[in-house]
Amino acid sequence: SLEGSNFKKRLSLLGSTGSIGTQTLEIVDACPDNFVVDALSAGTNAKLMAEQVLKYKPKVASLATPEAAAELKQLLKDAGCADMPDIVFGDEGILEAATVSTADTVVTGIVG
Repeated sequence: SLEGSNFKKRLSLLGSTGSIGTQTLEIVDACPDNFVVDALSAGTNAKLMAEQVLKYKPKVASLATPEAAAELKQLLKDAGCADMPDIVFGDEGILEAATVSTADTVVTGIVG
């Protein structure tokens, strides 16, 4: 159990909407004092990514396609997102999420 631990990890989570990603976020939820989510990347599930962005407030949110990125931006605007992340897409977006300067740990749950 991590309860009572005093460490703080800053995460970049690649594949946040998949099985590994959602399970990682469950750990973040269970130990909110120990984790900060600095970047999220996912495939094309803009709806779930929007929910994650609103909850975890990352600096970077990356999706696979420009269409999914545009959908995410609109969903966040419609939800009144006050802390809009840098919304990126494609391989460059994954790279930006993976190398966000504030994260000290990258969790990879993507294929390839």
